[in-house]
Amino acid sequence: MKKGLLLGLLLSLSVSAKELTLKEAVDIALKDNLELKAEKYKVEQKKYQYEAFKGYLFPQLSLSYFFMRTDQPPYSIMFRMNTHSLQFPRPSSLTVAGLAQAFQEMEAYFNNPGSNQIYDLALKVQVPIWMGGKVRNALKGKFLEWKAQRLMADRKAEEIAYTVADTFLKTLYAKEAVRATETALKDVAQHLKVVKKMYESGLALYSDLLRVKVYYESVKAKNEEAKNNLYVAKKALALLLNKDWNPQSITLKGKLLCPSPSEVKRRFKELLRWAVDSRKDLLALKEGIAAVNYYKKATWGKYLPDFVAFGEYHLYDNQRVGNFVANSYTVGVGLQWKLFDGLSAFNEVKMLKEKERELKTTLDYAQKGIRFELTRAYKEYQTAYAKYREAETKIEQAKESLKIVGARYKQGLARIVDLLDVQTQLDTARFERAQALYNCNTAYLKLYNTAGKIWEVLK
Repeated sequence: MKKGLLLGLLLSLSVSAKELTLKEAVDIALKDNLELKAEKYKVEQKKYQYEAFKGYLFPQLSLSYFFMRTDQPPYSIMFRMNTHSLQFPRPSSLTVAGLAQAFQEMEAYFNNPGSNQIYDLALKVQVPIWMGGKVRNALKGKFLEWKAQRLMADRKAEEIAYTVADTFLKTLYAKEAVRATETALKDVAQHLKVVKKMYESGLALYSDLLRVKVYYESVKAKNEEAKNNLYVAKKALALLLNKDWNPQSITLKGKLLCPSPSEVKRRFKELLRWAVDSRKDLLALKEGIAAVNYYKKATWGKYLPDFVAFGEYHLYDNQRVGNFVANSYTVGVGLQWKLFDGLSAFNEVKMLKEKERELKTTLDYAQKGIRFELTRAYKEYQTAYAKYREAETKIEQAKESLKIVGARYKQGLARIVDLLDVQTQLDTARFERAQALYNCNTAYLKLYNTAGKIWEVLK
């Protein structure tokens, strides 16, 4: 029974364990990362702003239904005329006196027709003929804003991919640090075993044994720190991927490898050219500048007349809802021309010119900043690669020194301080190699991300 429970537990653990490659992690982030989803919603907002603005190009159709009652003479008479129910007083005879009396009664009727009511169902249409270029130029500006937002979303995807890759590498670095501390623990445990045996044989001092124990505890503390760093790194990766994974169930596939300097040097100038011409956020800025130019044209169009056609169709009744007894229509064409607006459009154009200067200045600064960031990333890579080669040399030398000093210590020709000093050098070199490998990879990724070519190294 116990064996069955244990087997079931092991199977459940193996099912819940998640093994990730860098490409898989990036693919998950592109699909589920919350920051990237928010950026995509911004694109949809711009899309629907553009679609909504298109409505100004189409006829505007409206339907209304009103009930009105009034005793104001003009409107009361108009209600009766609309329903074809207006009746004038008729003369009692065709004599002069009869006609005079009829006119007096008509006059009294016009001055006091009493209250009347109407039900008015109206269908109205307005068709834009020419709007001075305001709508079409503004529509082009909205389209370019949408396009710029799509480019910014693409750039955000690159940034997210870079952040995921960097966090993935941090996790591999933390894993390498754990491995380095565990190797150091094994080495120090071996030293402790040798010193303990020598102390029991009277060939070593008790202080030597204490020194090794103290060093062993310090390495244990570093090992615990490295494990905690690995846990946090995995947690950070799960957050980026928007997954509620247990860090202990995540296993990363991959190694920290430093790319060759010759390849990086060969691509550097190409990346520099590509970055200032084709990086997504720079292209978005250029689209923004083009949009502002269209908005300027649209604003100048406010000083031109608008030509429209319009029409109305009414159904009337003065007794009850839905029982129409009369109808009427109106059609026409016309123009509207705002001759003076207090220089509102003029100042709006000046504002847009300042906006254009702002975007051009931002673009110039961004291009110069990208060149600097690329150069810095390249130099950081060179530094990291040099440190990696140095750490490799240190490890080889420290291993050889440790063999020699260890053998001399066993023969009583070296002090425990000398042995621990060499062990410290070896442990430090191992950490330096892991750090240099991480820095080398990060600088390499940063180089391609700054250039807007991150997908080339994340295939």
